[in-house]
Amino acid sequence: MSPAAKTPTNPGSRASIIGYMDTQNDARKIWVVEDDERIAQLLQQFLQTEGFDVTWFANGEDAVAKIPNQQPDLIVLDLMLPGMNGVDVCLKIRPTYDNAILMLTAHQGDIQEVTALNAGVDDFLNKPIRTHVLLARINALLRRHGPDEPPSLLELHDLSIDHGKRQVHRKNRLIDITDSEFELLWILATNAGSVLKREVLFEQVRGIPYDGLDRSIDMRVSKLRKKLDENSPGIEYIRTLRQLGYLFLAE
Repeated sequence: MSPAAKTPTNPGSRASIIGYMDTQNDARKIWVVEDDERIAQLLQQFLQTEGFDVTWFANGEDAVAKIPNQQPDLIVLDLMLPGMNGVDVCLKIRPTYDNAILMLTAHQGDIQEVTALNAGVDDFLNKPIRTHVLLARINALLRRHGPDEPPSLLELHDLSIDHGKRQVHRKNRLIDITDSEFELLWILATNAGSVLKREVLFEQVRGIPYDGLDRSIDMRVSKLRKKLDENSPGIEYIRTLRQLGYLFLAE
């Protein structure tokens, strides 16, 4: 695979299991600026399976030359690049680029982070990269920089979900749920029709990496079902897909 060579994605082969992302993200363009070919290939392959159109650049100079005209939706940028490093890339592109920049770094330190934030970086991710955390961070940045903000009020089936008031009504009856249950329901409902992986839900609700063992998401889903009266005949909002995740049914 040569640097800056784009591998086209095939929309027909897009994986049906996605993270916390809008269903309109299929064609979102992500540029990976990473000099380590092995890491770059792994990132490119992973992000393509998640439905993104991915281009790889092995150095900052090539990316900087193309960004003003092509404007990708998000840039995954390594800090330690040969020649022009990640901070220099940010300083060069920020006057003409308003979209998201996620910086990868193998080093931890306040000075580096402050310098990069001042240069225009939106978020950091430390190496080694955990793909489920990477996906959650990318989707969060795309939502933040996207053209359309999620609605503050969702009405699905016979449910009314008000994010501003953090209230849920079913048939005009207020349902008593906790903040964490509401957050989980909101994530599921705003992605109605898409399967959400347990680890991505865990990362979004708990704010920490998934350890592969915790079943708190399953417990919250179970409690939500009871509170939404899913045990009643003919009522189903949240479907469990074994070994895949959870699906909030679209109308």
